[in-house]
Amino acid sequence: MHKARLEEINKLFLQYRRHFEIGDADQIADFYRFPLHYYREDGSKQTVARSEFIPQVDKLLHTYRRLQVSQIVGTVTDVIELNGNSSLATLNWILLRPEGDKSAELYTATTRYLVSETADGLKIDSMILVDEATKIRGAVRAHKKAAP
Repeated sequence: MHKARLEEINKLFLQYRRHFEIGDADQIADFYRFPLHYYREDGSKQTVARSEFIPQVDKLLHTYRRLQVSQIVGTVTDVIELNGNSSLATLNWILLRPEGDKSAELYTATTRYLVSETADGLKIDSMILVDEATKIRGAVRAHKKAAP
């Protein structure tokens, strides 16, 4: 893997994470090339248009607000160069929420992304969920139990 490509991928996901923390679904969608290929944890595959993607991200952002997510840490843990234009990046996401004067881990999840070079720069082509949907459901259940 070329060092420059690895730096581009790290920069892409740093900016991507920041937009999740800001909470703007339209800007998050700008990181993707549509139609997006979305591989679910149950093995099913879905092709998603931008117009379908934005409401899904809005729903996820709403869930993050309900769970009081205050910070998202994304670490690129592996990159496999597939060809000169495409790479498979594995990220470990850690979602944090306030707990007193510190932050506490809400959950961690692994997601894989196919990133490709486009005329508009590096974009996410496909997203492969590994365990995030399960983790979100668990966090929502735990939050409901803890609520007075």
